Amino acid sequence: MDHSPSNATLPGKRQHPSTMQRKKSGPKFELSEAQKADIKEAFDLFDTECTGFIEVKELKVAIRALGFEPKKEEIKRMIAEIDKDGTGRISFNDFLQLITMKMAEK
Repeated sequence: MDHSPSNATLPGKRQHPSTMQRKKSGPKFELSEAQKADIKEAFDLFDTECTGFIEVKELKVAIRALGFEPKKEEIKRMIAEIDKDGTGRISFNDFLQLITMKMAEK
């Protein structure tokens, strides 16, 4: 059996960022003021008590309100990244960061 390392990536494993080619060089993706306002509006629809947070269970619907169609696994990954302490809530800044990443992928 050949035990030499290969360049193939195992299923479910991600390549180290330094081994991946970057899509673009230069400044990171930035949102316009109009885009930020749209994202804030979508967030506020679910922040009904004006606490500055939405429930993680509302994340999927809030993201879809902005025109994205995330898969269930992607939503779970996003929640795991954002709600590390398990509060079940997401701040606007975390939501904005998530949406910015989604928009940069397009």
